[in-house]
Amino acid sequence: MTSSLPSNLLRSNGAMPETIFAGVLESVTDAIITIGEDHRVLLCNKAAEKMFGYTCAEILGRDVSPLIPEPHQSRHRGYVDRYVETNVPRVIGESRECKGLRKDGTVFPVEISYSVSETEGRQLFTAVIRDISQRKNLEREIRFMEKLADVGKAVAQVVHEIRKPLVLIGGFARQVSTCNALKDDAKDRYKLEIIMDEVRRLETLLNGIRLLTRPPGSSCKRSLSVEDVMWETLSLLDPMLKDGQVELKVENDDEPLSIQGDPDQLKQVFLNILQNAVEAMEGRGTLHLGWHRDESSARITVADTGPGIAEELRDKIFDPFFTTKSEGTGLGLAICRNIIQEHGGRITLESPAMEAGGARFTVELPLALAV
Repeated sequence: MTSSLPSNLLRSNGAMPETIFAGVLESVTDAIITIGEDHRVLLCNKAAEKMFGYTCAEILGRDVSPLIPEPHQSRHRGYVDRYVETNVPRVIGESRECKGLRKDGTVFPVEISYSVSETEGRQLFTAVIRDISQRKNLEREIRFMEKLADVGKAVAQVVHEIRKPLVLIGGFARQVSTCNALKDDAKDRYKLEIIMDEVRRLETLLNGIRLLTRPPGSSCKRSLSVEDVMWETLSLLDPMLKDGQVELKVENDDEPLSIQGDPDQLKQVFLNILQNAVEAMEGRGTLHLGWHRDESSARITVADTGPGIAEELRDKIFDPFFTTKSEGTGLGLAICRNIIQEHGGRITLESPAMEAGGARFTVELPLALAV
């Protein structure tokens, strides 16, 4: 690719335009990738290597498709061919949000600006790509906090108004269920069981709201071993694994990982994520669990081989009251996120390549020495 830099750049220490261009190209933080009409990569910079996980040697001269997730991967060549034939721009000169695909199969959000140029009779297509994962995470955090604030305003009144009569209804219903007069009345006993089930469901919902909106600092933190927390959590999960239809694979570092945390709250988080994974696989598949040291953090991952989470739902799964379960409250993952944030960590959903399927949750918690 030839350069057409202004001639006044030649006065900068006598450097040639190509030298200056190369220096600028390697210094920018956005990924820059240029392809030709044949859809093969002609140019990439260091930022592209870092962003996508490939070396330039692995990218140059090859088709650009491996950097693009579906559904656009199979369509992208058609986009290029259409422009070559018609010279009618649809995205040229605009910035768009879409997805990128890393070498390890991770799909991540990007913002891309496209441009086209003609050099030596060939049309060259250049994309300037910015990883916007942090921005998207921040946007999700803001939405989460806004919804949490709305819930917090109403929770005290809701709990006060509902909990007391609900306890009375549940208590009286349980008393009536023990009456001898109902032993032979299957129809009335069935109705009473429905009442008690609904009372339990509402009590679960109220308890979830209370946990979600509890004030900061309510955790009883102490020094913990990550390994102890995880094995204790797995012992609680054992009833769901006893039929042997779910294969559990555990990978962990040999070195001990110490954190500051509330053991009960953390076990609640990991049990919730593990149960969700087993339920997503409908009790049949492989459950991967691992914990490792990552610089100053303990990194815990839970991955399943289920159907995965649809792309349009991934930004909502941590929102209060959002659920894909017919009988779910939509508070489980929101509570998990709240607990992890109170422990100074973060929880994320990583999206593997579409053909890989499944879901992978990652929890990062600061090690004790870094607290």
